[in-house]
Amino acid sequence: MASLTDQPAFTADEVYEIAATDMVEGAATGASFSGLGISNQPHQQLANRSAFLKQRQDTNITNIGALQAFVAKFTGSLQTDGYLKIPIADVGRGAVVAIIQWGWYPLSGQVINGDSQFTVSWPITFPNAILLPPLATNFYKRTGGGNLVASVVSYSNSGGVFVLDVAGTLITSGQLQPEISNGFSWLAIGF
Repeated sequence: MASLTDQPAFTADEVYEIAATDMVEGAATGASFSGLGISNQPHQQLANRSAFLKQRQDTNITNIGALQAFVAKFTGSLQTDGYLKIPIADVGRGAVVAIIQWGWYPLSGQVINGDSQFTVSWPITFPNAILLPPLATNFYKRTGGGNLVASVVSYSNSGGVFVLDVAGTLITSGQLQPEISNGFSWLAIGF
């Protein structure tokens, strides 16, 4: 028994309809339709179309799997001290995962009479490096008219040391109302 061999191809709006006047003709050398008998032509076209669609579906399934694996690399923790991992194709480094981390160091109205340092551990360790010095900002409870600034003293892949910096002239001039901070927030970016 002979069988049709499919060839993945899609021809829109072209499945031959056997006409009432067509002679029954099976496959044979010299038959019409390039050696395929007229009676087999629609079957061949449908077989080719099915093979084409199957090939496309297999490609789609592979691509969907690759996209799902890529999306799974987007992870994070949307907490007060949290992080977000974003996979990227860096032009210089290739495939890397960028990490943005943030946090809050609560002080609940602590009086800051002079420069005070605070140690912070990142929610997760940066596997490679921090791209730029972490950022920090103070959240005032009360200001005595001075300038209480939060800034980074040092940092590593696992944490940083921040300082709440009070201008020295305010303390030496006998400022009556010290600076009071509710804490500071920080932001670190790396990979």
